[in-house]
Amino acid sequence: MALKILIAEDYQDLADSYRAILEGRGHEVMITGNGMECTNIFRQYVHKQMDGSIKPHFDLVILDQKMPFMDGIETAKEIQFLNPQQKIIFITGNGENVLQKLPQLSGNIVVMNKPFTVQALLLAVEGFGTIKFREMAKTIRQ
Repeated sequence: MALKILIAEDYQDLADSYRAILEGRGHEVMITGNGMECTNIFRQYVHKQMDGSIKPHFDLVILDQKMPFMDGIETAKEIQFLNPQQKIIFITGNGENVLQKLPQLSGNIVVMNKPFTVQALLLAVEGFGTIKFREMAKTIRQ
C-alpha cells in the first residue's frame, strides 16, 4: 500500500536518500528543508470535514530533530495541534533527549536513532503499527 509521506530534513543528501528509498517502494514523498516549511505544507494539506473532523492528507510525517527555524519537537507540536492522530517518525542522534520531551505529544510517535539501516527505515515506515505495539509492550513489561 503506497503511503503519502511528508519529510522535514535539512541535509539535502539525506532527504534525497530518503526520497529514493521510499519512492522506490512506491510511496509518494514530499520533502521540506526545515520545520517551518514542513508545518506550512502540512497546514496547506489539512482538510476539515463538514463535521469538524480532520481528513489527513499525509499518512506519515518524518522529522529530523535538529533543523533550522523550528526543531522536530516544535514541528510535531504544531502538526499534532492540527491533527492529533498524525503518525510521526523522529530521526535523531539523541533519542533519549527527544523521548524526555515527548510525553505531551500523542502516542502516534516513533523515535529512530541515527545511524540506522535502510531496512530499519522501511520497517519504521511500513510497519508503524507493529513498532508502536512493541514499544507499548516494552513499557508494560517494565
